[in-house]
Amino acid sequence: MSNPSYPPAPRNESGTAAPAVPPAPAAFGTQYPGGPGAGYQPGPGSSYGAPTPGAPAKSFMTTWILSLLLGGLGVDRFYLGKIGTGVAKLLTAGGFGIWSIVDLIITLTGNARDKDGRPLLGYPENKKKAWIITVVVWCAGLILGIVSTVVSLTLFAAAVQGQATPVPAIPSASQEAPLPSQGTAADGNSFMVTVSEGTTAKVTVLNSGYTTEIPEMAYMKPLNGGFLLVEVSWEAVSGTSFAASTNFEAYDADGKEGDRIFLDNALGGLTSGDVAAGDVQQGVIAFDIKNGPTTVVINDDFGDKAATFTLTPAS
Repeated sequence: MSNPSYPPAPRNESGTAAPAVPPAPAAFGTQYPGGPGAGYQPGPGSSYGAPTPGAPAKSFMTTWILSLLLGGLGVDRFYLGKIGTGVAKLLTAGGFGIWSIVDLIITLTGNARDKDGRPLLGYPENKKKAWIITVVVWCAGLILGIVSTVVSLTLFAAAVQGQATPVPAIPSASQEAPLPSQGTAADGNSFMVTVSEGTTAKVTVLNSGYTTEIPEMAYMKPLNGGFLLVEVSWEAVSGTSFAASTNFEAYDADGKEGDRIFLDNALGGLTSGDVAAGDVQQGVIAFDIKNGPTTVVINDDFGDKAATFTLTPAS
């Protein structure tokens, strides 16, 4: 009698109790006999599946902007991954400018490619905008270049003209002296001046000139139009007199007093000091004054007017 709690023993196709022989394992990659979908399915990213797409292509807008603004440094080629030609472009300053222009045109015409040969993204929708901006930048640069050239040539011409204009030298005794137009003259261009009681000096105008610049004092700019330079000699006739540029004053045709300019000995200025009878002190006195007829006043030792004369300096 069988126990009902035990399940019946498995039987094979022949009806015996021996277990069935399992089928041979299927070849790798074929469908497993157990049913559809039992075969191996490669997962995402598996090396056995489709190859993973590479990095996205480069942007047309970025390439164009870099080529337009920094093409001479090869930055556009660095961006496209073309390191070798980027370095060459950098070292040649954009192929002396020619390479930069060629690369920019290639980019604008949509023929630029990255290092993998892929076209740039965004070209069709941005090419019109890029062309317009490029033309505007080129025209602005051309106008700026023309203006800069004109300004540079103007400044150069002015500098050359300024150098070509001769600057009158400080008068010297070797030059012919103009005669004063009026005044108390002892002999032609000389004046006898009583500087104090018993002291007389003979003042002689040796030369005069007018200039807008004293070469050795180019830093000094005239406030009244230019500088009057008068070379004089101071000869003590009797007694001992004091000779100095402060003994002289100058007034233009409108009566405005000129500003006295002190010249040292190196520039031929009249040396200040006592002059004994029979001795002569010679030098140049200078005034910042308007050009034209000028009245020169010679003062005595007390600062009072002792003599006057008028001259028109040679320009």
